[in-house]
Amino acid sequence: MLTSAVLLTGCYEGIDTDDLFGDDGFGELDGETTGDEAQDSSGGDGDGDGDEDPDPSTTGDGDGDGDPDPSTTGDGDGDPDPSTTGDGDGDGDPDPSTTGDGDGDPDPSTTGDGDGDPDVPQNAYCNPVANWDPESVAWELEVLELVNQARAQGGNCGAQGNFGPSGPLSIDPALTCAARVHSKDMADNNYFDHDNLQGQGPGWRIGQAGYDGSGWGENIAAGYSSPQETVDGWLDSDGHCSNMLNPGFADIGIGYAYGPNSDYGHYWTQAFGGG
Repeated sequence: MLTSAVLLTGCYEGIDTDDLFGDDGFGELDGETTGDEAQDSSGGDGDGDGDEDPDPSTTGDGDGDGDPDPSTTGDGDGDPDPSTTGDGDGDGDPDPSTTGDGDGDPDPSTTGDGDGDPDVPQNAYCNPVANWDPESVAWELEVLELVNQARAQGGNCGAQGNFGPSGPLSIDPALTCAARVHSKDMADNNYFDHDNLQGQGPGWRIGQAGYDGSGWGENIAAGYSSPQETVDGWLDSDGHCSNMLNPGFADIGIGYAYGPNSDYGHYWTQAFGGG
């Protein structure tokens, strides 16, 4: 199931494409699929214990060699070879002139566990979707890669027109929060709509998350069991396609959640911002 909403210049457009998902259409559910096919993006638990184990209750010696045995040595760059370089600041860049705070995001106001999670702002609204499941993060980042590939090529979005090549979208922590909150809420409460059960829509969520960009858009999908299927479905729908290829958007947040007791199982949200 897919639907799309966009608000760029004070106008709200809703595109109802629910009929794309019949029994023999897109988004057919596999009740036994739980997201195990996701890429493994876990890179540790961010607790400095050097054990490459996402469980923060495990311990290590923090020497960067991925081995909890304190008799082994490492140089802090994740590689025991002292001839390689790294600056230990968590930004994934060995250049010591760059900065980071150990959570996969150089912004010290965001939180994370050091596994490359794009993180979310530190506020009451976003805290429930911080420290996201690593497999869900991997799928979210795969969606980002696929969207940016599509933007680099440009394409035809049917009634929405042709879009030329445009630059990549950047992950935004506040939009990530808004997208994750909505996907989680749909999965937990078994509904599919841009408005939550309290009647609050995309603009409200994005504002609660703290995004202050110039415009926003949202795509949601349910039932797709992989990032590729989800992005392909969006690209095949005019409104969703135009949100993804719109050169006016610069930022994106992506949220994936699985609801084992829900009708569709897999829930996806893209939140776009004008930068």
